[in-house]
Amino acid sequence: MDEVRLVPVVEAYTGVLDDVDLGPINEARWDAYCRERIVAAGLPAPVAAHPWLVPAAGLRGAGLARLVRAASFTDGPDDDVLLDRLRDPATRQDTLEEVPVLSGGYVLETREGRCLALPGCCGDLGNLDEWRTAVRHDAAAPATLWIGHPWLLVGGDGPVLTLSGPTEDGAAPAPVVAQVSRDALAAAVVTAERDVAGFAERLRAVCADLVGTDVAPLMAGALLG
Repeated sequence: MDEVRLVPVVEAYTGVLDDVDLGPINEARWDAYCRERIVAAGLPAPVAAHPWLVPAAGLRGAGLARLVRAASFTDGPDDDVLLDRLRDPATRQDTLEEVPVLSGGYVLETREGRCLALPGCCGDLGNLDEWRTAVRHDAAAPATLWIGHPWLLVGGDGPVLTLSGPTEDGAAPAPVVAQVSRDALAAAVVTAERDVAGFAERLRAVCADLVGTDVAPLMAGALLG
């Protein structure tokens, strides 16, 4: 069985990479370009298994502020209008609904750092609830573990959980990703919770600079999903 950890990650594609044609996205030169530009933008290096998913633990300060602005706004003249609407109680609630969740999620990896699963499209840090549910799953029949799409399946009615996928058909057989002890996955969730809490604190500080301390928790909450 694999001893695992869940690494919170955020997508650092928007606002960092130029529109260039480097051929198929999985070629080494494309990966190298992504990593170079992301680090040059003041962001932490992406995780080894993906060229533009950066660990949330390394996001802070100016780099995090740049990522928030790029992901949330146009980084142009309309920014001030949107930020003013967030500061105004009369327009705040509707505007909060326009703030997109930071794309990302959780990389499932072994203690040695071998990647077992990456978050899918439309995943975000709010998906930690899915991992909590997976820990509690107690049936041999697999259930969906939403990490974005494609997603994973989790099955197990004893101390061992079987994770399979990725899949976009919950009824179809899927290759086994990992077999993990329920306790090991529970411990990984607890550690990820602590990592996300630290990231949330830094995110609120960035939001406070943009919209003020009163609105910062609301904006940060919207970004976190």
